[in-house]
Amino acid sequence: MLTVAVDGYSSSGKGAVCTKLAQKLGVIHFDTGAIYRVIGLYVYNNGIDPHDENAVVNALGEIKVELKHNNGEQVTIMNGQDVSRDIRQNIISDICSITSPYPKCREFVYSIQRKCAEEYDLIMEGRDITSHVLPDAEFKFFLDASVEVRAERRFKELTEKGQVVTLEQVKADLIERDRRDSHRELSPLILTEGTYHIDNSYMTIDEEVELMYKTIMGETE
Repeated sequence: MLTVAVDGYSSSGKGAVCTKLAQKLGVIHFDTGAIYRVIGLYVYNNGIDPHDENAVVNALGEIKVELKHNNGEQVTIMNGQDVSRDIRQNIISDICSITSPYPKCREFVYSIQRKCAEEYDLIMEGRDITSHVLPDAEFKFFLDASVEVRAERRFKELTEKGQVVTLEQVKADLIERDRRDSHRELSPLILTEGTYHIDNSYMTIDEEVELMYKTIMGETE
């Protein structure tokens, strides 16, 4: 089975790149960060304090997550409801950056991730896929870009959705998320040995997809 593991910082373009690459390869794309976002959405919808680890962990038993695919696009289902759009709210991003380091939350997500990897040829993206979830993946990539470029991408995305934010706020938020992702005790975001590092600050999505595709197909020089 083909397994491609992709890690990267927030707003490094993992989702768009992996979706197009999966379509080009004819495999399934799993955005496993969506599972963490489901937890964040449930916490938000039910008025749970994300800083209360015990309360968050106790809620896990009430959450059922299904990941389906429609024409290469992932559909995220929480307790029978399509929440693919709801989990992309900025407030949910903030909440899941607090709850995702909790060990029980990560165990909850790992069980779903590994089950998927056993069943499908896939591209799996996240922040600890190459280091912890699929360390033996056939191909491993780490996507990166300067914080300035990532902030501009995120700012454009949020404003197009009608959210009122400043570029400075977005940049500060990304810096804090980077710090949390890189310094959490359990499976931090790191560049692992044997992982292909790509700085996409000045690359188009198509250029990045083509580079990854050629690497997988053994066509790079």
